[in-house]
Amino acid sequence: MVNEAKINASWNGQRIPMVGDDWTRSKYGFVFPQVFKNGSGWYKADGMPNIDVNGFSNLRGPNAALMSPTTDIQLMDSLTYIWGKHTSKVGLTYIRNRKDQNVRSEYDGYINYSADSGNRNNSGNSVADALMGNFRTYREASADPIGFFRFSSWEGFVTDSWKLTRKLSIELGLRWQHNRPTYTQANNITNFIPSAYDPKRAVSVTNAGIIVPNSGNQFNGLVRAGDGVPESEMGRMVGLDAAALKLIPAGAERGFYDPQLLFAPRFSFAWAPFRNNKTAMRGGFGMFYDKPEGNIIFPMLNYAPWLQSVSYDSGNISNPSGGTASALSPLGSIDAIDPNLRTPYTMSWSYGIQQELPKGIFFETSYVANVGRHLIRQPDINQIPFSTLVQLRTIPTAQRPADNAVRPYLGYSNIRQRLSDSTSNYHSLQTYAARRKGRLMLTTSYTFSKVLTDSSGNGDNPENPYNRHYNYGPASFDRNHILVITYTYQIPMKRFKNEVLKRSLMGWEFSGITRNQTGAPFTISANTSIGGRRADYLGGDVLLPADQRGANAWFNPAAFGPAPNERLGNEGVGIARGPGLYLWDFSLRKWISITKDGRHKLQFQADGFNIMNHVNLRGPNTNRSDVNFSTISSSGPSRNIQFALKYNF
Repeated sequence: MVNEAKINASWNGQRIPMVGDDWTRSKYGFVFPQVFKNGSGWYKADGMPNIDVNGFSNLRGPNAALMSPTTDIQLMDSLTYIWGKHTSKVGLTYIRNRKDQNVRSEYDGYINYSADSGNRNNSGNSVADALMGNFRTYREASADPIGFFRFSSWEGFVTDSWKLTRKLSIELGLRWQHNRPTYTQANNITNFIPSAYDPKRAVSVTNAGIIVPNSGNQFNGLVRAGDGVPESEMGRMVGLDAAALKLIPAGAERGFYDPQLLFAPRFSFAWAPFRNNKTAMRGGFGMFYDKPEGNIIFPMLNYAPWLQSVSYDSGNISNPSGGTASALSPLGSIDAIDPNLRTPYTMSWSYGIQQELPKGIFFETSYVANVGRHLIRQPDINQIPFSTLVQLRTIPTAQRPADNAVRPYLGYSNIRQRLSDSTSNYHSLQTYAARRKGRLMLTTSYTFSKVLTDSSGNGDNPENPYNRHYNYGPASFDRNHILVITYTYQIPMKRFKNEVLKRSLMGWEFSGITRNQTGAPFTISANTSIGGRRADYLGGDVLLPADQRGANAWFNPAAFGPAPNERLGNEGVGIARGPGLYLWDFSLRKWISITKDGRHKLQFQADGFNIMNHVNLRGPNTNRSDVNFSTISSSGPSRNIQFALKYNF
């Protein structure tokens, strides 16, 4: 019986502080008053605003500064007990994570100088406007809120390895996790929940997409975390919008979705069926959960009521608030989290045969598969339904309402909500051979696989958010065939009788990696009267014949066309494959003894990447309506050679 206990603690901090004084207001003589009198940043005052002068370079102030210290503490204990043919283990882990991170809002202000018609105070030249201080738009936030992000997690496991016979072993296990979402200590985060949106309290929006003042609750559908800000945390709520605080109710889960108790079983076996023990069969199944990352909740700090913001048009920087208050536009693109979010998991299984062959060669072939469930995607749930877009295009352009006037949730533009309803399926044949003794050592691996999914990443925003099956197809990272060969060779000295030749070749060794894989899948789009979207597949070969395919043309243009206005394109996701990758990387090395005892040595090394300088084309243009459709404008990596000399003593 053996018990092992561990305490691990780690600290790290992403810190992007401003350096020097080029970011300060005083450096440039900025003396204009700020709208909010609470000082500039969370770390230092006197920061310059972000400045855009149309047609010229932009200037950026300290709002890009980031301070994000993180502490991670883990307590672990595991007990191992060997009894007869069994080796049993049980373990428990506790994790506590702390991360403080600022939002990086426009707390030092934003100024746009533009001589367009919208600037009623313009001189006809953007630079002249900047010199006079006549801005097109001025924006400012009341503060740079900080999220005190925290989470705790309990995990445990029990497993038993049972050696039934000398040739057969099995392993059974169960892991459990109590996953708790990341939350903020001050509950200063806000979420949009569709069920909390009341159409009767919605704002009115004009045909131009502008909110009618005092027409409804601008924060309709927003909900604050927990029971509100604890009294002990109120002192940290600098720049709080008190009016918005009254309009946005509390009551959401602290991390915006429920904690979950999860169970993950495991099973595997290993069997040597023959007497010579040169063959082994292995297989297994496992279930694996993945706690959603913190990046899904970090943006939720950036919304009302945790900061106020103002926007003015056509004024002078000497008195920013003297400009005209900007028309109240729908809330810009926001992130949201589904309150029914589930923890993503993968079920993986495999079966393989391993064989020892003559000449020190090892060979293995396996079937490996996994399926992903409750995978996270991020569609725009406020996207205008396709049927509505079709109807809008029947209205003359002059009378046609703006998009923000016909969205499902009025008062908002894009609402990119994290949902956990995506799936993936991966199946593969994997073969591997290796020779790891002698002067020539080789490994060869080949994978034939396919991965299908309706979301290639947790930030995917699909064309049709209302029907995820429409987005089902090869993942963006799918590569059907991958061949990789590695090799190392040491030149044998016994074959050379000539002493000069022997000394010149002594100690040389070369190695390399050869990689050949098929290309990435692409989906062809086309422009229509209701915007760019997936094209129609008209039939025929998707790719041009091999002798016609190259940088000037890759896809067959006759196979695709724009979809009609009344329906979505019928082309499947990832129907077209781009160019593959073919690389030879090579290394040549030689050790040279300087002294007879070998204590002082020189090593010469030459490395060549893509030594054949094979042209690996990048992704083609996939817009069927573009004149450059199917062309490829870049390639890489090109050949790269480097030399090194190392002295060992």
